[in-house]
Amino acid sequence: MAVPKTTIWPLEPHTKTKHLILGEYLAAWLPIMSKWNRRIVFIDGFAGPGRYSGGEEGSPLIALRTALEHNRLSPDCEFSFLFIEADKKRADHLREEIEQLKTERPFLKQFSYEVANARFEEKINRVLIELTGAQLAPTLAFIDPFGFEGLPMRLVAEIAKYPKCESLITFMYEPVNRFFEHPSPKIQEHLEALFGTAEARDLVKLTDDPEERFGRITALYEAQLKAVARFKFVRTFTMINTGNRVEYLLFFGTNNETGLGKMKAAMWKADPGEGGRFSDRTVSCQEVLLGPEPDFALLERLLRDRFAGKGFFDISEIERFVVVDTPFLETHIRTKTLAPMERAKAPRIEAKHTGGRKKCTYPAGTKVRFL
Repeated sequence: MAVPKTTIWPLEPHTKTKHLILGEYLAAWLPIMSKWNRRIVFIDGFAGPGRYSGGEEGSPLIALRTALEHNRLSPDCEFSFLFIEADKKRADHLREEIEQLKTERPFLKQFSYEVANARFEEKINRVLIELTGAQLAPTLAFIDPFGFEGLPMRLVAEIAKYPKCESLITFMYEPVNRFFEHPSPKIQEHLEALFGTAEARDLVKLTDDPEERFGRITALYEAQLKAVARFKFVRTFTMINTGNRVEYLLFFGTNNETGLGKMKAAMWKADPGEGGRFSDRTVSCQEVLLGPEPDFALLERLLRDRFAGKGFFDISEIERFVVVDTPFLETHIRTKTLAPMERAKAPRIEAKHTGGRKKCTYPAGTKVRFL
Protein backbone atom coordinates (compact mmCIF):
# COMPACT_ATOMS: atom_id res chain seq x y z
CA MET A 1 0.00 0.00 0.00
CA ALA A 2 1.14 3.57 -0.64
CA VAL A 3 2.26 5.59 2.38
CA PRO A 4 -0.61 7.99 3.24
CA LYS A 5 0.14 11.69 2.85
CA THR A 6 -2.97 12.94 4.67
CA THR A 7 -3.76 13.03 8.38
CA ILE A 8 -6.43 10.35 8.02
CA TRP A 9 -6.99 7.88 5.17
CA PRO A 10 -9.34 5.03 4.14
CA LEU A 11 -9.22 1.71 5.97
CA GLU A 12 -8.04 -1.12 3.72
CA PRO A 13 -9.31 -4.72 4.10
CA HIS A 14 -5.95 -6.13 5.18
CA THR A 15 -5.68 -3.46 7.90
CA LYS A 16 -9.15 -4.39 9.13
CA THR A 17 -7.99 -7.99 9.39
CA LYS A 18 -4.81 -6.94 11.20
CA HIS A 19 -6.93 -5.04 13.71
CA LEU A 20 -9.17 -8.08 14.14
CA ILE A 21 -6.12 -10.13 15.10
CA LEU A 22 -4.87 -7.42 17.47
CA GLY A 23 -8.26 -7.00 19.15
CA GLU A 24 -8.79 -10.74 19.57
CA TYR A 25 -5.36 -11.18 21.11
CA LEU A 26 -5.74 -8.20 23.46
CA ALA A 27 -9.09 -9.56 24.65
CA ALA A 28 -7.26 -12.73 25.72
CA TRP A 29 -3.97 -11.12 26.87
CA LEU A 30 -5.35 -8.36 29.09
CA PRO A 31 -7.24 -10.50 31.65
CA ILE A 32 -4.51 -13.14 31.85
CA MET A 33 -1.71 -10.63 32.39
CA SER A 34 -3.68 -8.40 34.77
CA LYS A 35 -4.45 -11.38 36.99
CA TRP A 36 -0.77 -12.09 37.66
CA ASN A 37 0.90 -8.67 37.42
CA ARG A 38 0.63 -5.31 39.18
CA ARG A 39 1.17 -3.37 35.94
CA ILE A 40 1.02 -4.15 32.23
CA VAL A 41 1.86 -2.01 29.20
CA PHE A 42 0.60 -1.76 25.63
CA ILE A 43 2.89 0.07 23.19
CA ASP A 44 1.63 1.14 19.76
CA GLY A 45 4.83 2.06 17.96
CA PHE A 46 3.37 3.73 14.83
CA ALA A 47 0.00 4.69 16.25
CA GLY A 48 -1.50 6.88 13.53
CA PRO A 49 -4.41 9.31 14.02
CA GLY A 50 -6.71 6.90 15.85
CA ARG A 51 -9.46 6.80 13.24
CA TYR A 52 -9.87 6.26 9.49
CA SER A 53 -11.67 8.49 7.02
CA GLY A 54 -14.69 6.19 7.06
CA GLY A 55 -15.02 6.54 10.84
CA GLU A 56 -13.44 3.19 11.71
CA GLU A 57 -11.29 3.02 14.84
CA GLY A 58 -7.52 2.64 14.57
CA SER A 59 -5.33 0.43 16.73
CA PRO A 60 -5.02 2.86 19.71
CA LEU A 61 -8.79 3.13 20.12
CA ILE A 62 -9.19 -0.61 19.57
CA ALA A 63 -6.71 -1.28 22.37
CA LEU A 64 -8.32 1.19 24.77
CA ARG A 65 -11.87 0.09 24.03
CA THR A 66 -10.95 -3.59 24.37
CA ALA A 67 -9.63 -2.84 27.86
CA LEU A 68 -12.50 -0.52 28.83
CA GLU A 69 -15.20 -2.96 27.77
CA HIS A 70 -13.58 -6.09 29.23
CA ASN A 71 -15.31 -7.43 32.33
CA ARG A 72 -12.53 -9.71 33.57
CA LEU A 73 -9.68 -7.31 34.22
CA SER A 74 -8.11 -7.29 37.67
CA PRO A 75 -8.90 -4.09 39.63
CA ASP A 76 -5.48 -4.40 41.28
CA CYS A 77 -3.52 -4.00 38.03
CA GLU A 78 -2.37 -0.74 36.44
CA PHE A 79 -2.88 -0.48 32.67
CA SER A 80 -0.50 1.82 30.80
CA PHE A 81 -0.88 2.68 27.10
CA LEU A 82 1.94 4.33 25.14
CA PHE A 83 1.02 5.57 21.67
CA ILE A 84 3.94 6.79 19.54
CA GLU A 85 3.31 8.81 16.39
CA ALA A 86 5.95 10.85 14.55
CA ASP A 87 3.53 13.00 12.54
CA LYS A 88 2.36 15.93 14.70
CA LYS A 89 -1.05 16.34 13.02
CA ARG A 90 -1.78 12.65 13.45
CA ALA A 91 -0.60 12.70 17.07
CA ASP A 92 -2.86 15.69 17.77
CA HIS A 93 -5.77 13.95 16.06
CA LEU A 94 -5.17 10.85 18.17
CA ARG A 95 -5.23 12.87 21.40
CA GLU A 96 -8.59 14.37 20.38
CA GLU A 97 -9.97 10.90 19.59
CA ILE A 98 -8.87 9.53 22.97
CA GLU A 99 -10.37 12.49 24.83
CA GLN A 100 -13.63 11.90 22.96
CA LEU A 101 -13.52 8.22 23.93
CA LYS A 102 -13.06 9.24 27.58
CA THR A 103 -16.30 11.25 27.44
CA GLU A 104 -18.11 8.15 26.17
CA ARG A 105 -16.35 5.62 28.41
CA PRO A 106 -14.71 7.24 31.45
CA PHE A 107 -11.32 5.68 32.14
CA LEU A 108 -10.85 3.62 35.26
CA LYS A 109 -8.47 5.07 37.84
CA GLN A 110 -5.84 2.43 37.05
CA PHE A 111 -5.78 3.44 33.35
CA SER A 112 -3.12 5.83 32.04
CA TYR A 113 -1.99 6.78 28.55
CA GLU A 114 0.57 8.90 26.73
CA VAL A 115 0.56 10.08 23.12
CA ALA A 116 4.19 10.72 22.24
CA ASN A 117 4.85 12.85 19.15
CA ALA A 118 8.17 11.19 18.35
CA ARG A 119 9.87 8.63 16.18
CA PHE A 120 9.42 5.10 17.49
CA GLU A 121 13.12 4.36 17.77
CA GLU A 122 13.90 7.58 19.60
CA LYS A 123 11.01 7.28 22.08
CA ILE A 124 11.68 3.64 22.95
CA ASN A 125 15.38 4.35 23.38
CA ARG A 126 14.48 7.07 25.92
CA VAL A 127 12.05 4.76 27.72
CA LEU A 128 14.66 2.03 28.01
CA ILE A 129 17.35 4.45 29.20
CA GLU A 130 15.00 5.68 31.93
CA LEU A 131 14.51 2.04 32.98
CA THR A 132 18.21 1.53 33.73
CA GLY A 133 18.38 -0.71 36.77
CA ALA A 134 14.62 -1.38 36.68
CA GLN A 135 12.32 -3.79 34.87
CA LEU A 136 9.97 -3.08 32.00
CA ALA A 137 6.51 -4.24 33.04
CA PRO A 138 4.95 -7.08 31.00
CA THR A 139 4.40 -5.47 27.60
CA LEU A 140 2.76 -6.11 24.27
CA ALA A 141 4.52 -3.97 21.66
CA PHE A 142 2.51 -3.50 18.47
CA ILE A 143 5.04 -2.24 15.91
CA ASP A 144 3.23 -1.31 12.71
CA PRO A 145 5.31 0.86 10.31
CA PHE A 146 4.57 1.69 6.67
CA GLY A 147 8.12 0.85 5.59
CA PHE A 148 11.25 -0.72 7.03
CA GLU A 149 13.02 2.37 8.37
CA GLY A 150 13.20 2.93 12.11
CA LEU A 151 12.53 -0.66 13.16
CA PRO A 152 15.95 -2.08 14.11
CA MET A 153 16.22 -5.65 15.35
CA ARG A 154 18.36 -4.27 18.16
CA LEU A 155 15.37 -2.37 19.55
CA VAL A 156 13.05 -5.38 19.31
CA ALA A 157 15.67 -7.34 21.23
CA GLU A 158 15.89 -4.63 23.91
CA ILE A 159 12.14 -4.91 24.52
CA ALA A 160 12.18 -8.70 24.38
CA LYS A 161 14.91 -9.09 26.99
CA TYR A 162 12.47 -8.17 29.73
CA PRO A 163 10.31 -11.00 31.12
CA LYS A 164 6.78 -11.37 29.72
CA CYS A 165 7.34 -8.88 26.89
CA GLU A 166 5.97 -9.74 23.45
CA SER A 167 5.94 -8.08 20.03
CA LEU A 168 3.50 -8.08 17.13
CA ILE A 169 5.43 -6.65 14.19
CA THR A 170 4.37 -5.60 10.71
CA PHE A 171 7.17 -6.72 8.38
CA MET A 172 6.75 -4.76 5.16
CA TYR A 173 7.81 -7.49 2.76
CA GLU A 174 6.96 -5.70 -0.49
CA PRO A 175 9.33 -2.72 0.03
CA VAL A 176 11.97 -4.94 1.66
CA ASN A 177 11.94 -7.26 -1.34
CA ARG A 178 11.98 -4.32 -3.77
CA PHE A 179 14.93 -2.54 -2.13
CA PHE A 180 16.94 -5.52 -0.91
CA GLU A 181 19.54 -5.15 -3.65
CA HIS A 182 19.37 -1.35 -3.94
CA PRO A 183 22.85 0.22 -4.16
CA SER A 184 22.09 3.13 -1.80
CA PRO A 185 24.26 2.84 1.35
CA LYS A 186 21.49 4.51 3.40
CA ILE A 187 18.90 1.97 2.31
CA GLN A 188 21.30 -0.87 3.01
CA GLU A 189 21.94 0.59 6.46
CA HIS A 190 18.20 0.48 7.23
CA LEU A 191 17.91 -3.09 5.92
CA GLU A 192 20.89 -4.26 7.97
CA ALA A 193 19.37 -2.65 11.06
CA LEU A 194 16.01 -4.29 10.31
CA PHE A 195 17.53 -7.77 10.21
CA GLY A 196 20.16 -7.10 12.84
CA THR A 197 23.05 -8.28 10.70
CA ALA A 198 25.44 -6.64 8.27
CA GLU A 199 25.45 -9.85 6.27
CA ALA A 200 21.74 -9.77 5.39
CA ARG A 201 22.18 -9.72 1.61
CA ASP A 202 24.87 -12.40 1.65
CA LEU A 203 22.83 -14.62 3.97
CA VAL A 204 19.76 -14.42 1.78
CA LYS A 205 21.61 -14.86 -1.54
CA LEU A 206 18.63 -13.61 -3.47
CA THR A 207 17.43 -15.25 -6.66
CA ASP A 208 14.96 -14.16 -9.31
CA ASP A 209 12.45 -16.82 -8.23
CA PRO A 210 9.68 -14.98 -6.26
CA GLU A 211 8.84 -17.92 -4.00
CA GLU A 212 12.48 -18.54 -3.17
CA ARG A 213 13.06 -14.85 -2.44
CA PHE A 214 10.02 -14.81 -0.17
CA GLY A 215 11.17 -17.91 1.65
CA ARG A 216 14.71 -16.69 2.20
CA ILE A 217 13.82 -13.16 3.31
CA THR A 218 11.08 -14.19 5.74
CA ALA A 219 13.06 -17.15 7.08
CA LEU A 220 15.97 -14.83 7.84
CA TYR A 221 13.77 -12.36 9.72
CA GLU A 222 12.19 -15.17 11.75
CA ALA A 223 15.63 -16.63 12.51
CA GLN A 224 16.85 -13.22 13.69
CA LEU A 225 13.82 -12.78 15.96
CA LYS A 226 14.83 -16.05 17.60
CA ALA A 227 18.61 -15.54 17.59
CA VAL A 228 18.89 -11.82 18.35
CA ALA A 229 15.62 -10.98 20.13
CA ARG A 230 15.66 -14.48 21.66
CA PHE A 231 11.97 -15.12 21.21
CA LYS A 232 11.32 -18.79 21.83
CA PHE A 233 8.23 -18.86 19.65
CA VAL A 234 7.51 -16.93 16.43
CA ARG A 235 4.25 -17.05 14.49
CA THR A 236 3.48 -15.36 11.15
CA PHE A 237 0.40 -14.17 9.26
CA THR A 238 0.68 -13.15 5.59
CA MET A 239 -1.27 -10.30 3.95
CA ILE A 240 -1.84 -10.51 0.18
CA ASN A 241 -2.70 -7.43 -1.90
CA THR A 242 -5.20 -7.10 -4.75
CA GLY A 243 -2.46 -8.04 -7.23
CA ASN A 244 -2.09 -11.38 -5.42
CA ARG A 245 1.37 -10.42 -4.12
CA VAL A 246 2.58 -10.41 -0.55
CA GLU A 247 2.15 -6.91 0.91
CA TYR A 248 3.45 -7.64 4.41
CA LEU A 249 3.55 -10.21 7.19
CA LEU A 250 2.71 -10.02 10.85
CA PHE A 251 5.42 -11.57 13.01
CA PHE A 252 4.47 -12.40 16.60
CA GLY A 253 7.28 -13.13 19.04
CA THR A 254 6.78 -14.51 22.55
CA ASN A 255 8.44 -16.73 25.13
CA ASN A 256 5.15 -17.98 26.52
CA GLU A 257 3.26 -21.02 25.22
CA THR A 258 -0.07 -19.61 26.40
CA GLY A 259 0.60 -16.40 24.50
CA LEU A 260 1.50 -18.41 21.41
CA GLY A 261 -1.76 -20.35 21.65
CA LYS A 262 -3.86 -17.21 22.11
CA MET A 263 -2.23 -15.46 19.14
CA LYS A 264 -2.73 -18.52 16.94
CA ALA A 265 -6.40 -18.52 17.94
CA ALA A 266 -6.66 -14.83 16.95
CA MET A 267 -5.07 -15.59 13.58
CA TRP A 268 -7.40 -18.53 12.97
CA LYS A 269 -10.28 -16.15 13.70
CA ALA A 270 -9.10 -14.06 10.76
CA ASP A 271 -8.42 -17.09 8.54
CA PRO A 272 -10.55 -20.13 9.46
CA GLY A 273 -9.11 -22.15 6.59
CA GLU A 274 -5.38 -22.04 7.33
CA GLY A 275 -4.83 -19.63 10.23
CA GLY A 276 -2.10 -17.82 8.36
CA ARG A 277 -3.13 -15.55 5.48
CA PHE A 278 -5.59 -12.96 4.18
CA SER A 279 -6.04 -11.58 0.69
CA ASP A 280 -7.37 -8.14 -0.24
CA ARG A 281 -9.20 -9.91 -3.05
CA THR A 282 -11.65 -10.86 -0.32
CA VAL A 283 -13.87 -7.83 0.01
CA SER A 284 -14.49 -7.95 3.77
CA CYS A 285 -13.63 -9.78 6.98
CA GLN A 286 -17.16 -11.19 6.99
CA GLU A 287 -16.36 -13.16 3.84
CA VAL A 288 -13.18 -14.45 5.44
CA LEU A 289 -15.08 -15.59 8.51
CA LEU A 290 -17.28 -17.70 6.26
CA GLY A 291 -14.26 -19.44 4.73
CA PRO A 292 -13.36 -23.14 4.68
CA GLU A 293 -12.65 -25.35 7.67
CA PRO A 294 -9.11 -26.35 8.65
CA ASP A 295 -7.46 -29.31 6.93
CA PHE A 296 -7.90 -31.86 9.71
CA ALA A 297 -6.47 -34.59 7.49
CA LEU A 298 -3.20 -32.65 7.51
CA LEU A 299 -3.29 -32.43 11.30
CA GLU A 300 -3.81 -36.20 11.48
CA ARG A 301 -0.78 -36.74 9.23
CA LEU A 302 1.34 -34.47 11.40
CA LEU A 303 0.25 -36.32 14.54
CA ARG A 304 0.96 -39.70 13.01
CA ASP A 305 4.38 -38.58 11.76
CA ARG A 306 5.27 -37.47 15.27
CA PHE A 307 3.67 -40.15 17.47
CA ALA A 308 2.82 -43.29 15.46
CA GLY A 309 4.59 -46.47 16.51
CA LYS A 310 6.04 -44.93 19.68
CA GLY A 311 3.59 -46.13 22.32
CA PHE A 312 1.15 -44.16 24.48
CA PHE A 313 1.41 -40.40 24.96
CA ASP A 314 -0.38 -38.23 27.49
CA ILE A 315 -2.96 -35.94 25.90
CA SER A 316 -1.02 -32.94 27.29
CA GLU A 317 2.05 -33.94 25.23
CA ILE A 318 -0.10 -34.13 22.11
CA GLU A 319 -1.62 -30.72 22.85
CA ARG A 320 1.79 -29.12 23.34
CA PHE A 321 3.07 -30.56 20.06
CA VAL A 322 0.06 -29.17 18.18
CA VAL A 323 0.31 -25.69 19.70
CA VAL A 324 4.10 -25.32 19.48
CA ASP A 325 5.06 -27.31 16.38
CA THR A 326 2.08 -27.12 14.00
CA PRO A 327 -0.12 -24.37 12.58
CA PHE A 328 -3.17 -25.86 14.36
CA LEU A 329 -4.93 -25.05 17.63
CA GLU A 330 -5.59 -27.07 20.76
CA THR A 331 -9.31 -26.90 19.89
CA HIS A 332 -8.61 -28.78 16.66
CA ILE A 333 -7.40 -31.90 18.45
CA ARG A 334 -10.12 -33.78 20.31
CA THR A 335 -13.48 -33.67 18.51
CA LYS A 336 -12.11 -32.69 15.09
CA THR A 337 -9.18 -35.11 14.80
CA LEU A 338 -8.81 -37.71 17.55
CA ALA A 339 -12.50 -38.60 17.80
CA PRO A 340 -12.89 -39.41 14.06
CA MET A 341 -9.69 -41.46 14.25
CA GLU A 342 -11.07 -43.50 17.16
CA ARG A 343 -14.55 -43.75 15.67
CA ALA A 344 -13.32 -45.13 12.32
CA LYS A 345 -14.31 -48.68 11.32
CA ALA A 346 -10.63 -49.54 11.61
CA PRO A 347 -9.60 -47.27 14.53
CA ARG A 348 -6.41 -45.30 13.94
CA ILE A 349 -5.80 -44.55 17.63
CA GLU A 350 -6.22 -46.31 20.96
CA ALA A 351 -7.02 -44.26 24.06
CA LYS A 352 -7.22 -45.15 27.75
CA HIS A 353 -7.71 -43.42 31.09
CA THR A 354 -7.13 -44.89 34.54
CA GLY A 355 -10.41 -43.43 35.82
CA GLY A 356 -12.39 -44.59 32.83
CA ARG A 357 -13.76 -42.38 30.06
CA LYS A 358 -16.54 -42.09 27.52
CA LYS A 359 -15.42 -43.19 24.07
CA CYS A 360 -14.15 -40.35 21.86
CA THR A 361 -13.54 -38.05 24.81
CA TYR A 362 -10.06 -37.21 26.04
CA PRO A 363 -10.05 -35.73 29.56
CA ALA A 364 -6.83 -34.75 31.32
CA GLY A 365 -4.71 -37.81 31.98
CA THR A 366 -5.86 -39.67 28.86
CA LYS A 367 -3.17 -41.70 27.13
CA VAL A 368 -3.30 -42.02 23.34
CA ARG A 369 -1.50 -44.43 21.04
CA PHE A 370 -1.42 -43.83 17.29
CA LEU A 371 -1.85 -47.13 15.44
